[in-house]
Amino acid sequence: MQNTIDVSIVVPVYKSTKSLELLTQQIGVLGNEIDIKFELIFVNDSPFFLDTNKTLETLDLLFDFVHVITLRKNQGQHMALLVGLSKAKGEFVITMDDDLQHPVSEIPKLISRIAEKNGPDAVFAIPFSGDKKHSPWRNFGSYVINKADVMFLSKPAGLKKSPFRIMRNDLVNVIVNNYNSSPAVSSLIIRATHNIENIEVKHNDRQFGKSGYSLKQLMSLTLNNILHYSSLPLKLLGYVGAFGFICSILFIITVLIRKLFFDINFPGYASIVSLISLFGGLNLLALGIIGEYLIRIVKEQQKPGLDSLYK
Repeated sequence: MQNTIDVSIVVPVYKSTKSLELLTQQIGVLGNEIDIKFELIFVNDSPFFLDTNKTLETLDLLFDFVHVITLRKNQGQHMALLVGLSKAKGEFVITMDDDLQHPVSEIPKLISRIAEKNGPDAVFAIPFSGDKKHSPWRNFGSYVINKADVMFLSKPAGLKKSPFRIMRNDLVNVIVNNYNSSPAVSSLIIRATHNIENIEVKHNDRQFGKSGYSLKQLMSLTLNNILHYSSLPLKLLGYVGAFGFICSILFIITVLIRKLFFDINFPGYASIVSLISLFGGLNLLALGIIGEYLIRIVKEQQKPGLDSLYK
């Protein structure tokens, strides 16, 4: 590339130390090699962890391109990402994890693709086939989330989400201004644009620590995606209600025919019991699903401003 392109890199940090030093050094070296001005934004989501705080303070002093944002308390990876995205100034913005599984050496590939004429709004970097260095349960959780996204979020079947991604700055602005109380950055991107591509990259083994995501957390993220970004559950409820209503009408007609033309030993018993059971079950199902939505609506009204989350 002949022209210098400003690129912001947002990294949510949770209880990391050594990997942050290596990541910063590698990005500094890469910036000199390809003549790109990087801005590295660390968002500290573990302010209670002293080793992380000290490491980030040191990096902030040693490297001019490093900026540290410390949250007041643990807010979760995606809220931390949104805080970092809100402060990103680059023409393009990259998000990546703090564990070095996303190779810095692959960053030029992402920049080259999105910087092309008529390039996409966002690029998700996914591991080469069979090269994903995650545990079996983590891969299974990702598989379930991907299937749920296709079904509930209208995500293109061939598109795979990834925390290692690059976006245009205007898309970042849309995301920051339209997040919800339980944000998922990839889902926000898919909701904002369909001009998204995948690109295959290397995927490193985790060198330090272990993943902060449990299977329970992955399933919770899937549920949040479904209820926050899709109205399909309510539509399904409507279909079930309509089907139940039709069945009940057919049942009532059948009972009336039997009452008028055939013998029923217990008049009214079958129809009353069946109708009470049918509509009672539908009412309970409706209340359960509507309740989930109402809970999230209440949370949405309490959505914190990003500026209030950091010091």
